[in-house]
Formats: sequence, structure tokens, C-alpha cells
Amino acid sequence: MRAVLKMGLSAVLVGGLLAACSGAGGGSDALDPTDTGGGIDLDGAPDGLADTLTLDCKPACVAPQKCSVLNKCIDADSCAADGDCKAGMKCITPEAGKPACLPGGDCGAESASADKVPSNVLIVLDRSCSMTAKVGALTKWQIAVQAISDMTTKYKGKLRFGLIMFPDTDADKCNQGTIPIPLGPDNETKISTMLSSALKTTDPFFPDGPCVTNIDTAMKQAATDPGLGDATRQSYVLLLTDGAQAGCTAGGGDAGTLAAITDLATKRGVKTFVVGFGSGVDTAAMDSFAAAGGVPAAAASPKFFKAEDATSLDKALTTIGSTALGCVFKLGKAPPDSTKIFAFFDKSTEVPRDTTKTNGWDYDPTTNTVTFYGSFCADIKAEKVKAVDVVFGCNKPPA
Repeated sequence: MRAVLKMGLSAVLVGGLLAACSGAGGGSDALDPTDTGGGIDLDGAPDGLADTLTLDCKPACVAPQKCSVLNKCIDADSCAADGDCKAGMKCITPEAGKPACLPGGDCGAESASADKVPSNVLIVLDRSCSMTAKVGALTKWQIAVQAISDMTTKYKGKLRFGLIMFPDTDADKCNQGTIPIPLGPDNETKISTMLSSALKTTDPFFPDGPCVTNIDTAMKQAATDPGLGDATRQSYVLLLTDGAQAGCTAGGGDAGTLAAITDLATKRGVKTFVVGFGSGVDTAAMDSFAAAGGVPAAAASPKFFKAEDATSLDKALTTIGSTALGCVFKLGKAPPDSTKIFAFFDKSTEVPRDTTKTNGWDYDPTTNTVTFYGSFCADIKAEKVKAVDVVFGCNKPPA
């Protein structure tokens, strides 16, 4: 139970102060909670005849104490009346503790709907002939199919998936045709069904030919997915291969792959996760791809996510999935004033606005989205936050 200092006290105080300064100015007189000096601004009219009364605590307050609007000394982190608080805050005394300025009061707060925007993850999967080699009792293809199916199931509704396989079944073995499953919502079943069918040797996508590894044209094809151009959400590419570029250079070979990954990251903000599965990968090339992609597994080599078996591949894809989880929230409507937006975690913890996009949140009027950064984004991804609330008008958390 919170005991609230009633508005009547402030009204009496204002009335008394106005009586002492009657006739000095016009307009609407009110305590100015933003005043950090020794006075109280009583007049908000634009006539230049502001009524000001100096706070006069006798004896003078000794730091860190401050002078209250009630002309008595109080602790710097306390209050005696609502006038000691900033706009949108009230002087509230908790059941246990001293009075403090807390969000509340009739400050015009309006809760806004904020829906989490799932990130895009476009999977670019190697189906070259070497994927039929065994790791233990299973082939690399069987392990990869199961791992991707598990990933899409685990993050269903939390991420939006798409799928490219290379080489594809186009007549030109070194170039890619149409993207089989472009990025979009509810693709999990489509991907699982397509990959499960590709476990059969009679399926067109079973990895029995053409026996080339055209990573370059696969990454160039990935860049054409229209979903990666969606400015309202974060987008990633997940490249999973068991080997090195081989049999083709139509897309420029390793240099072409590196250029495609670099362009996605620097020009479009699309980062690429790089997974090397098995012992046949080109470590130097994969390290360069991972560094250019902007989300390396480690600072030192191997910089790519290195997987040797089913367990390590599952672990890599789980790490990638959790990293890709979004921290972007779409607002139900545009705020009346973009400078008066406030964000809270679990209806209590206020998150600071940070226009440097380092540790806090910021608003993008173009997409009408709020994005969290730093430790706050990390808490969302780790599912430590149960609810994200956005409020317009003043920093009052939702009830």
C-alpha cells in the first residue's frame, strides 16, 4: 500500500504563494518542478512577468540536503511535496521507507501497444555431394537436416526463416535459380517438409549432384531475397557448409563470397553467421567470411562456428538462434510527441533512452519502432524480461 501526498497540499501552498505575489503577472500559475535553483516559477504566461519566490530554508540546508518547496531541509533523494519532484513524478511514501519522487499522478500517461518484431534468418545450406559422408552412424546431410528442423521448431514464431540450398537443381550447376523458400512468416513447416523429403535418394534436393560447391553464387542469390530489405526488422543470413569453394567460380570464388557478405553487412545491415561442418572446410576463407559477416563465433581462429558432429552443430545453431532474436518492437500507433516516450520492463523498471544505441532504447519514426540495445537487449534475448511496456506522455509505468 502506498500513501500518496494529496494534491490539496500543493494547492494550498500555491494559493498562499500567489497571495503574497498578487497582481505580479498573469496566466496560469503552478509550481515549476523543473526548477533546480532557489526559486519557484509561478507564472507560465508568455508576458515576461514571471512570479518567482525564492525558497528560504533557515538555517540553510547543508549538502547533500536540499530545500523543499515547503521551506524545510530534506535529503537530496527525498521529497516533502509533489513540487519537489520533476514533471510526471509524485512524492510518494512507501509502506517501508522515506518519501521519494516516483512515477505517478495525472500526468497524461498513455500505454501504447508494442509488439515484438521477429528477426529474419535466411538459411543458406550446402547440399554438395560431400554432405553424404558419414559422421559416426549418420551422414552430414542427415545431421544438418535434423539440426535445422530442430532450430526452426525451437524458434517458431520468434524468428522468420527462409531457405536456400546450393547447388540447387537449376540446369546451370554453378548458378542458382529461384529461391525455394523466401523469407516470411510461418515457414517452419515448409522448411522441415522440404528437408525431410530431401533425405530420400529419389528427391531432387538429395545431395547427389551436381558435385560442386558454389558458395559464391549461393551468397549472391541470398542477397536477392526481398525479405532482407525489410527495414522494420533485423535480418541475418546463416551460411552452413562442409567444404570449400569447388568446381565453380561463376560468382567470383572466395573473393565473390567475401564481397557479397561484406556488402550485406556494410550496405544493408544484414549480418552473416558462418558455420563450418566437418573437417573439410577452408579455415582461412571461412574465417574471412565470419569476420566480414559481423557475428563471428570468436575473435581468434576459428572465427566461424566450427561443428564436428550432431552435438556441436546443435549447439552452434542454438547460439545463433538466441543471438538473432530481435529487440525491436513495433508500436501500435505513432507517439503524439516522440520526445515523450518511456519504456519499462515488467511494469516497473524504467529503461533509459540512449540515442547512441549503446545501452538503452531508441525510437525510429520512419518505422515507428522502439529498439533496445546493450544489456537491455541481452536481457530480452535471455528471456529475463516477461513484459515490455511503452508509455506516451510521461514516465508512469502501466498499472
